[in-house]
Amino acid sequence: MAAWPLYAEQKFNKIVLVEELKLALPVNESERGLINAEEVEKRVRELMESKEGKLVRERTMAKSKKAAAALSEGGTSRAALAQLIKSWAQK
Repeated sequence: MAAWPLYAEQKFNKIVLVEELKLALPVNESERGLINAEEVEKRVRELMESKEGKLVRERTMAKSKKAAAALSEGGTSRAALAQLIKSWAQK
């Protein structure tokens, strides 16, 4: 993923994805706040061809598998949702 924030909370999302989760590479703006085609090409190539891009792809796939497991039958997300619904039914 290439993080390219446009407005609102997207700049915060970029920080989380790039620096905290390490699931994206940043698309950097020019001094005027614009992004040129060369920057987009650079980041896409980096994602496809570099060691860092490979690590981003591997982390993303690992997170994707964990998310699928959490949403599957008996997964942690389903269990938490069931527990929440059960707590509401008891009130």
